[in-house]
Amino acid sequence: MNKKYILLTLLGVSMTLGGCRQDDLDLPVQDPEQLAIETIVDNTEETLPNVIRVRFSEVEGERIEHLLQEQRESANKSETHSIPILEEIKATHMERVFPHAGKYEERTRRAGLHLWYDITLENEGSEAELMAARDRAMALIEKSSGVTATELVYTPKIPQTKAVKFEMGQVRSLRSATTLPMNDPMLPGQWHYHNDGSLIRSKVGADINLFEAWKNESGKSEVIVSIVDGGIDVKHEDLKDNMYINEAELNGVKGKDDDGNGHVDDIYGYNFYLREGTINPVDHGTHVAGTVAARNNNGIGVCGVAGGNGEIGSGVKLMSCQTFDVDPRDKKLKGSGFAQAIKYGADNGAVISQNSWGTPGSTRIPLSTKEAIDYFIKNAGCDEQGNQLPNSPMKGGVVIFAAGNEGTDYMAAPASYSKVVSVSAMSTDFRVSPYSNRGDWISIMAPGGDIYQHRGQVLSTLPNNEYGYMQGTSMACPHVSGIAALIVSKFGGQGFTADELIKRLKTAISAVDINVMNPEYAGRLGIGYIDAAAAISGKVSTTAPEIVRWDKVTSAHTGLDLTWYVAADADDQKAFGYNIYVDKEPLSKEKFVKVHKVTVPKPAAKIGDIISYQLKGLKPDTHYYLAIEAYDRWGNVSEPIFEEGKTLSNHNPVITVPDHQAIRLSDNDSYDLKLSVSDPDGHKWTHKIEGPSHGVTVERVNDQLKLHFRVVVTQGSYKVKIVVTDELGGRAEKDIEFEIYQNMAPKQIKSFEKAYLPISRNPLKIDLSTYFSDANKDILKYTVRNIGTSNATAIIEDAIMTVSGTALGRTALEITATDPKGMQAKAIFEIEVVKDELVHVIYPIPVSATLNIRFASHLRQAFVQIFTLSGEEALSRTIALPEGQPVSQLDVRSLSTGTYILRVDAEGKEYRQSFIKR
Repeated sequence: MNKKYILLTLLGVSMTLGGCRQDDLDLPVQDPEQLAIETIVDNTEETLPNVIRVRFSEVEGERIEHLLQEQRESANKSETHSIPILEEIKATHMERVFPHAGKYEERTRRAGLHLWYDITLENEGSEAELMAARDRAMALIEKSSGVTATELVYTPKIPQTKAVKFEMGQVRSLRSATTLPMNDPMLPGQWHYHNDGSLIRSKVGADINLFEAWKNESGKSEVIVSIVDGGIDVKHEDLKDNMYINEAELNGVKGKDDDGNGHVDDIYGYNFYLREGTINPVDHGTHVAGTVAARNNNGIGVCGVAGGNGEIGSGVKLMSCQTFDVDPRDKKLKGSGFAQAIKYGADNGAVISQNSWGTPGSTRIPLSTKEAIDYFIKNAGCDEQGNQLPNSPMKGGVVIFAAGNEGTDYMAAPASYSKVVSVSAMSTDFRVSPYSNRGDWISIMAPGGDIYQHRGQVLSTLPNNEYGYMQGTSMACPHVSGIAALIVSKFGGQGFTADELIKRLKTAISAVDINVMNPEYAGRLGIGYIDAAAAISGKVSTTAPEIVRWDKVTSAHTGLDLTWYVAADADDQKAFGYNIYVDKEPLSKEKFVKVHKVTVPKPAAKIGDIISYQLKGLKPDTHYYLAIEAYDRWGNVSEPIFEEGKTLSNHNPVITVPDHQAIRLSDNDSYDLKLSVSDPDGHKWTHKIEGPSHGVTVERVNDQLKLHFRVVVTQGSYKVKIVVTDELGGRAEKDIEFEIYQNMAPKQIKSFEKAYLPISRNPLKIDLSTYFSDANKDILKYTVRNIGTSNATAIIEDAIMTVSGTALGRTALEITATDPKGMQAKAIFEIEVVKDELVHVIYPIPVSATLNIRFASHLRQAFVQIFTLSGEEALSRTIALPEGQPVSQLDVRSLSTGTYILRVDAEGKEYRQSFIKR
């Protein structure tokens, strides 16, 4: 046996959700997969913990087939024996995802589906341990070669919608103001087919307009719809006559693949969960099937959208592709085999695949599921060579998915796959049901019901000949599948294609505007409300709509607001939608294939209406050339009309810095500075610190930026750059400087000389800033207190101290200089309040030899005389007083002992004082 390694490598299966290249127009694309630029979310809790799905290359796939064939033929039945890489990852089992398809194997292989394998690992340990082992195995596989894709195996959950049983006694309470087209007794309770507004909060016409459609078509048995869901109750009184039956298996040998399709005993379809032909009824699948094609006009139960009219050959057929069933091991409802079930439908005659399931919380669409969908679309209704089968009503298939019930706006999987028809749900009043997912990938809306409205859910079949209400996009989806079946029934036959079905289905829209009824979700719920009558009305024509008439083009900064009149159409009354072309160069019809196109469906617009559309994603201050053409539901396009427009210029934001003191910090200091920001165009803006922050933080408060400074860096001068950017890229920036320093205490730089303050003279003013300094250049705060007698007062304003004498005598002032951090310097200022302004004091008294005279500091010369008490002059002289030398000495030794009078003349003033000579 060949014991060579099977080389494995992981090339990945992550779905790309990016925009396509659009030169520099920056316009949004239309493909839903490309439109949603968001992170793929993997809900790995919804995957098998010990299984890896692998797609091999052609060469490796052929080698694996040979190895597995050898093992099956040998005595050793271990499927992973002698495949070292599988032994290394502890694989226990390996099998094709899409089993050998018998007579359809050739086209299965052409599609590459035979290359998909599920590898099962050892199933020992907790679920977390199994997942960890699985992840390690995938990491090992990634290092090998020979594999084109790997993925986890998802296990979609059946929607958690419990059925509300409809009791037969309630039939009498059902009333209808309308003459009913069918005799099924519960039809009046199926408001979703015909809503007369009688339910509380319901609105007339919030339905699929089915009664009108039934006038032209009710379904034909040549059309087969595969129900990929829980099992259908194939014996249900209201379903059994519309069940698909594989006659070869019904009349064949039990346990044998009688028709050679690769499946055994698949009479009504196949159970892909249990891998057997027995279909086990499940509420969800049976309810969905009843909406598609419960038997009509049979006098019992409910009606199906395409359930026929009671005549032989009417009513489409339901194929049960069971993917949800009760696991016999733990009795829990579980699901698997979804991709295989979709493929099975195409191989066995179905042309419509109905899918009310998904993987909640995950946006990753498994590649194997995509390829199964692609297979159905391409091969349904066709033979091995791709030709339409003579008994098939359509070439190719259509796959329809429920949008999901998370009530959120995200790329739900697999419903967001661009090749399927995705269905959102509405309530009884045209409003979106609260549980329905939303997104620009959704195709169309149908009734899904509302549990909060009495009888507002969808009424359909349940197992064991019962009936009941359920709600969800799961219930909306089969309405669309049923209408698709009506279209094929009406128009199907040789030459009819899936593309034609899609064209009719996606243009079968009610006149009620879905975006007007749900403005908060405009463009996120689908093109509109599906209308069954519109789906099967109208004849395909080649007549194009009339040329569009422009209203106006209004400029915006990143777009142009376009308005135009609804275009008339000779055979369809009005255009279905419009194509808008935009480029920076002049346009012509020949250039349309090379320039950006935006499709604007407007099925609910009426003649005379003005349509508005915002062309977004353009560059500011740029001239654009425009063209618009109308198209009808058949794809016929009018001649274009041309226009031009220029976007507005964008102005940069403005940052305003208020006047403020220098920002200087030390120790535990902090400082807040508020900047004002405005945008001349009113655009939104963001902010950031560009470059190092140096510990500065910024917080937006409305239209202000609050900068908070604190000490986190070493001493020095710094600046922080604040950048504001508007939504169009306009930019403003400001550098804010600040300093981190070490605080030093103030210092006294000059001593205070004793001051003589004449009591009668003006107050003394002293500039304290000449006596103190601060190394940090801080502004100092000064205080003063009297530490002697209270014969002088002092006040300080800024740095100027004003001293006034109040009584003769000596005193002292203590002056304190304080910096912003509280550090201080102190000084003492001695003051003597004196009587006269010419001579402050003479001393000593009595005097023996030398009399000291302390003159006022401003005097430069004085005439001095000494008289006896009798008036005789004893001494006189003129004294010079140099600056800074206010004290002069007189030698009085020549005077006799006694009392004398000192007289001083200066500046026209006179000073007299008596003294005693010893």
